[in-house]
Amino acid sequence: MNAEAATEFRPFTSLTEQIADHLTQSIVTGSLAPGERVQEQHVARALGVSRGSVREALLILERRHLIEIVPRRGAVVSGLSRRQLDDLFDLLEVLYAMIGQKMALMWDEEDADRFDHALAGIAMAAEAGDVDAYARACESFLHEALSLIRNHYLDAVVESLLPLARRALHRLIRLDPELLPEGLNSWRMWQEAMSNQDTEAVSVAVARCFSRHRSTLTRVIAN
Repeated sequence: MNAEAATEFRPFTSLTEQIADHLTQSIVTGSLAPGERVQEQHVARALGVSRGSVREALLILERRHLIEIVPRRGAVVSGLSRRQLDDLFDLLEVLYAMIGQKMALMWDEEDADRFDHALAGIAMAAEAGDVDAYARACESFLHEALSLIRNHYLDAVVESLLPLARRALHRLIRLDPELLPEGLNSWRMWQEAMSNQDTEAVSVAVARCFSRHRSTLTRVIAN
């Protein structure tokens, strides 16, 4: 396993969460491949932390759907098959549409600046072709909405899926770089629909985005 050494941990986040975030990034970007073992001892040595902390971090990764704890093998990076991606997109499409529709119903012009700022981050990352920055900017947009909706259960479900969504995005962009500028257009449509308090247009924008994701997978498999 090629775990990248961390030089300094952040004091405002728990050690366990920082280890989990470090390993998440390795899985999301493909440095840790599907089926590869994540060995506690190797990670602990590479990061200079205890095996107990690594063990706790692996439980977080399991909740994020990034690894599986397999009897007699330990932690193994989860696969990401076409069926799994379809299932993920089905769920994300429902959740994102729900978030956008709730925001459309409660839209206040005083909230516009925070969404404009988040959208600007998405645009900057898309233009630079920076997949990590794009994913995190999209997550910032979602977090702005979730902070206003204030639904604890919705927050928890979305948070648990965002690392997997980021992993899927990395895979899709490798297959089709044009997904970034087209995705930006979908986010713009989504924000416009919210500001116009048009719940139907929110659904259209979200469906357009995930339809493009699915068509990319279909085209690659067909070829």
